[in-house]
Amino acid sequence: MEMNQSARVAGRTPKVGLAVAVGMSAGFGVGEAKAQTAQTTDTTESEPSIALPTLKVKGQQDEGVAAGNTNSTILGISRMPTSVRDTPQSITVIPQEIIKEQRAYTLDQALANVPGITLSTGEGNGGLNGDQFRIRGLQARGDMYTDGLKDFGTYTRDMFNTESVQVIKGPSGEYFGAGNVGGIINQSLKHAHAGDSYSYDQAFGNASLYRGNADVNYQINDDIALRINGMYNRSGVPGRELIESNRYGTAVDLGVGLRSKTSWHLNWQWMHSDNVPDYGVPMLLMGDGIYRPITSHGLNRNTSYVRSFDRDNSDIHNLTSSLKSEITPWFTLTNDTRLTKYEREYTATTPNACSTAACVSQFMAGGNPALSYGAGGGAAYNQKGWGAQNVLMGNFHFHTGSVKHEIKAGIDVNYEDDDRYYGTWYNRVANQTIRNPTHSSGGGYVTFPKSGYRNADATDVGLFFSDRIQLTKQLTLFGTARWDHFNSTYVGGDGQQRQSQSADRWSPSGSIVYSPVKMASLYFTFSRSYKPTGTDVSSMVTLSGNTGETPSNSKDFKPQRSDLFEFGSKADFFHKRLGATLAFFQISENNSFYYDANGDMVTGFADQGSGRRVRGVEVSLTGKITKNWNIYGTYSYMDGKVTHSATAKGNEAPQVSHNNFSVWSSFDLQDYVLNPGWGQLKVAGGAQYASGYWAGPDVTNTARIPYTFSLNGMVSWEVKHYRVSFNANNLTDHLNYASAFSSSRVVPAPGRSFIGNVGLTF
Repeated sequence: MEMNQSARVAGRTPKVGLAVAVGMSAGFGVGEAKAQTAQTTDTTESEPSIALPTLKVKGQQDEGVAAGNTNSTILGISRMPTSVRDTPQSITVIPQEIIKEQRAYTLDQALANVPGITLSTGEGNGGLNGDQFRIRGLQARGDMYTDGLKDFGTYTRDMFNTESVQVIKGPSGEYFGAGNVGGIINQSLKHAHAGDSYSYDQAFGNASLYRGNADVNYQINDDIALRINGMYNRSGVPGRELIESNRYGTAVDLGVGLRSKTSWHLNWQWMHSDNVPDYGVPMLLMGDGIYRPITSHGLNRNTSYVRSFDRDNSDIHNLTSSLKSEITPWFTLTNDTRLTKYEREYTATTPNACSTAACVSQFMAGGNPALSYGAGGGAAYNQKGWGAQNVLMGNFHFHTGSVKHEIKAGIDVNYEDDDRYYGTWYNRVANQTIRNPTHSSGGGYVTFPKSGYRNADATDVGLFFSDRIQLTKQLTLFGTARWDHFNSTYVGGDGQQRQSQSADRWSPSGSIVYSPVKMASLYFTFSRSYKPTGTDVSSMVTLSGNTGETPSNSKDFKPQRSDLFEFGSKADFFHKRLGATLAFFQISENNSFYYDANGDMVTGFADQGSGRRVRGVEVSLTGKITKNWNIYGTYSYMDGKVTHSATAKGNEAPQVSHNNFSVWSSFDLQDYVLNPGWGQLKVAGGAQYASGYWAGPDVTNTARIPYTFSLNGMVSWEVKHYRVSFNANNLTDHLNYASAFSSSRVVPAPGRSFIGNVGLTF
């Protein structure tokens, strides 16, 4: 990772080695490599800011990191291989430079760079907004991680304390345990590092955007540093009325043992949100029998059915400890621990489809029919939960004859508990119309009585073991296995019998990696994951006890099973400055939850009662094409089919877009238009596209979402300690859709937006 230090700081701490400094900025406490002392570098007073060479944490130079080649990204998850290059599976990385250039403030904005990611909107009685992603069409709402540990809770995740984002695609149960049938999303947190640095950014934009972000790192002595991040964000949504996205947060990371073989990071992060949720607009039943977004057929895109009592207020606290100790040259011990406290109060108005003949004909004639409501008019609940996780692992390096082994083994214990009180509405009147909805609550309000109490919890104890066997310089075998004992319980209220379900499963993975030349490798991987009932504790669809989302004493809900077959290649060019990947994959998900006495599958509410088979190909190109020209491009083609369904077998899998691409390219003009000493002038731009797809989670293929296209641009100028930039997103103001829920509703994405930013670093 790159790290800028002032000459003053470099002079004050001359003993800090380059390898250690760079290792700290990459989050040494959770990294994979060893810190070694390097030679002191010379600094000059004429340069107020210097850029240290890009190094691997082991002290060897890796030009790929500085160039933006994501193959060189250090994952920082101890139980996984060290880097993207070393992992025989598709991983898409959004690096810090892309996050900064695009001014991506939330996780969903950053993930717009990842092909194959779609969003689910809130679902049903007690449905949830917040980050609910699907990877290759498969649900990943409970598969959110930071630094390789569970990120408990369903909320809008901000990027203020994020170094990079990794999307590990395909079943990953061998690393992460129960769940992960489509993959996982991991945010790497910012950690304390060697050297002092101070940074502040202030952004303004349309839709009343006002955002401040501060990042301070202070090196207390050679072995201890403290890093503090803070964020303030208030904004609306361009092209949407009455929707608000307000967040405040802070994060503190204490790094101890910066130059020691034993290092420890203690990280606390708090984020508060005060939002107005968007449940979108109705779907419209067209003459061909297909539901389509009503805003694509005459309704103004800014129409919102939000009422004055709608709110999404949350507080999330995370305390994370990361300990790493090199006991001997051949054995390293790591222990990662997280405690999470999660609170949320949520009310939302839920529009339903315009599907009756009277509604459709009146709307198409320019009339203003009454709005139909879903989920009884809308969800309301008060939620409080907590979670704890500890991962203890040993990493062994040794030889058996000429064969080199790297063994990782450990235990992963995770517990989550969620209390929820469903709301009772008073004086709420269903008096909105489709074209001119009213914002007034009409005196309506909500309470959260004890009678609405429900509780769910889940415990996962996993034992994992992996062996990376290097037979020759060209041939490596990689095998991983994890055994999980998972148990979930649920109770629907005071005096009710608690329901329980358990599952014991192995999640295996095996890979063959062949490297015919030093800078390229071919691999074949098989992996399998299981997702038992009750894994998504904080984001279960209904918590009603009537579906496969919650455990039951009287039903045998078998875990979902997901199998991945992947063949691919990873290659580097121009001394690792440019990286390329190619992968062919197939994921087969068996979603067999429950069969009745006749042997017929009971479908339940959401994903249950059907399977998926998704095949496709992915390619990427990231890094430097020339000294001044950077490229970040990804493309995927996916073909998804519904399987294991008596009524929908052979249908296209929902929320699977056939063609997806994202490209972002930047060019540094300083050598062409600026005199020496006038700083760096950069222009950048790109586009994001996803072809149309069938809305889900149902598999009937009756609701169609149009294609998504966004054209974006950026210009920035940095000189000495100062910087200024201007971003324009969705320049064509194309009507895109962020998420959908079957044939009921769809959420329009932001329209054209502009962001101006000024910043200071020293």
